[in-house]
Amino acid sequence: MLRILIASLWLLQWAPVHAQEAEDGTRSPGDLNAEERIEMMRLANAYQTCVYDTAMAGIDAHEDIRHIADQAMGECDDRLGTLGDTISGWGFPRGFAEGFTRSVRDRAVHQLLPELAVRKGG
Repeated sequence: MLRILIASLWLLQWAPVHAQEAEDGTRSPGDLNAEERIEMMRLANAYQTCVYDTAMAGIDAHEDIRHIADQAMGECDDRLGTLGDTISGWGFPRGFAEGFTRSVRDRAVHQLLPELAVRKGG
């Protein structure tokens, strides 16, 4: 639930930025309802889980942890695309969808690299 609260607060910061876009028929990010927030978090968590599981499964395939992370992120990219398409499909601006998926991707790699470094170093 804490992740949903944090994501909700993050999402609300976009509302004033995209106020002009809401005038063209797209929805403002401040209009996200609870079900949409939950679905966004479910899809974001599915991506993060995929990246982590894929990286751990391929941890011995390469010495460079950056390569392992890149490989895992590439294999899970379709899940990130699904997240962005879902957000856009709800009528939100594409820029909002892209920004949110970028933050999900960045968060996943920032959580993954230290874990890989510890596992590879041991």
